[in-house]
Amino acid sequence: MRFAKPYLLPALALACLSMPAHAAREFTPQAGLWMIAAERNGEPGRGFSIDVQGNTVFMQVFNYEKSGAATFHTAVGKLGEAASMTVPLLRFKGGRYFGGPAQIGVEDGNAGNVTVKFTNGLAGTIRFPGEGEQPIARFLIPEKLPFWWTQLSDSPPSDKKGRRQMNLIATDSSGALHTWFATLSKEADDLPFKLTFESMQTAYYTSMRQASRALECSMELSTQVLDCVPAQTTDPAANGGSADALQIRRMRLRFLGYDIVGEIQPEANPSNRLVLNGTTIGSYSQRLINQRIEESRKTYSWFDLMPEPCIMSCIREGQKHITVLPTSGAWVLDAERTGKPGRGVFLDVQDDTVIVQTSDYLANGEPTFHLGTSSLQGSLKLRGDTTSAMSMFRYAGGRHFGSPAQSAKEVANAGELKLSFTPQTNNVYTDFATGDVSLPGEGSQRIKRLQFEPVSLDMEGMLGEYLDTWRKNLAQEERWFRLTRVEGAVAKNDDGTVQCKRDSSDPRPNGMNCVWSLSPDAASTAENEWGRASLSIHPFHRETSGTTLRTRDRHGNWLGLGKVSLPGLAIP
Repeated sequence: MRFAKPYLLPALALACLSMPAHAAREFTPQAGLWMIAAERNGEPGRGFSIDVQGNTVFMQVFNYEKSGAATFHTAVGKLGEAASMTVPLLRFKGGRYFGGPAQIGVEDGNAGNVTVKFTNGLAGTIRFPGEGEQPIARFLIPEKLPFWWTQLSDSPPSDKKGRRQMNLIATDSSGALHTWFATLSKEADDLPFKLTFESMQTAYYTSMRQASRALECSMELSTQVLDCVPAQTTDPAANGGSADALQIRRMRLRFLGYDIVGEIQPEANPSNRLVLNGTTIGSYSQRLINQRIEESRKTYSWFDLMPEPCIMSCIREGQKHITVLPTSGAWVLDAERTGKPGRGVFLDVQDDTVIVQTSDYLANGEPTFHLGTSSLQGSLKLRGDTTSAMSMFRYAGGRHFGSPAQSAKEVANAGELKLSFTPQTNNVYTDFATGDVSLPGEGSQRIKRLQFEPVSLDMEGMLGEYLDTWRKNLAQEERWFRLTRVEGAVAKNDDGTVQCKRDSSDPRPNGMNCVWSLSPDAASTAENEWGRASLSIHPFHRETSGTTLRTRDRHGNWLGLGKVSLPGLAIP
């Protein structure tokens, strides 16, 4: 997808100058494979992979020519008013084929304009050339049930008492936010799931832990929605929490890969509904094998890659089996990143299932696409690679722009594609956006997630909304803040009480140090300073450190999926 760069930058520069300011979105579309709802019939057909970063959209359409040959078209633009864009569908030819020599493609006209409009992070509409507007939806893969961490297994080692950890954020009608670090666990097959909550601060500072509030949850298997109500207990500390805590009458939630969506019914006002969004940190289980603890993890977070401090417990600690879950979206072959048209790779990771779509070429120079799917296989040790291998198939005979509905069929197997993701290299943990790929007939190559709005040395890329733990002497307190403007080398909130800047001695590429002052736009002095915080953002993840969340991007867009409509998710 390196061909995006030369066509992307001039268009974005013009859009930034001509597009009027508009209200920020209350969602970000989930990156990955999307489908036209009416065409999802279980047969091969059309599809498109979407990656939205900030206001920039990269869309790769996988469709067919009038001849029936598979092809791809590329659309790049910026979301404007009503979360929509209308842009041309570009065609390319002459690029490199699997196993062929390095070769640069060229633009080969366009098929007309496509109009895309999103209504939330999982749904919207699309209008292709010569066709009417049609509903689209995210291609969701049901998670394997029962959850692996509730099952007894030797490979990877797991017991029936595993858990899944997550960050949850609930938004009420006034815009107020409630956040928790939450753990979903299951003690036995015949017992319900248990969902416990802690503040972000108490979860990561063990000396500050308090009694967790708990819900009991059951799962509707057909929808994979968890329905949770307050746990039955005689211990008042287990459900009480602090006096100002949100008391929950009912909660429903569903895991969608990295993202979590749901709804909350508060105890104080049962007619109200809070929108629930969140992110999965990872899933965990362990077993005692040959008097040694063997632990297994599937994780979206580099915190799970760090060795845990221990003294005597290390004597009995065995291997840690790690599965790295990389980010979904547009990836680029590092060696082919020349700024000219070429090949691209799109990954869609949902739990440990990975779908790979390549935009590439045939030996005659015609554009085509290949698709494969498999499971991510974790390593047998803490520092081992997560791998996957799959056959890459080519299709033909599907629907072309403006034609009636038509299913495709498989016509060729191009060979095996291999993926590999290393959790740590030279004491640097993975960013979940770097890996290696072996395309059919080729050796291993480095791939990286394509970043549309890269963080530069100025502070514009650091704008957004955050929850962080602020420190004042020995005290610590969670506080929300929103950086909305830049003055010189300093990013500030609206009134200037929060000021953040980069530290030249800080090794973090996306790090900043912040001061919260008692007076607006005041110089930082010991007398005027309320507290300090230090954080580093992740370009593709919303947790930035153990106690920091980023909930809005530099444009003010909400980084979750927002309020979505899925079967069984709404609380009646």
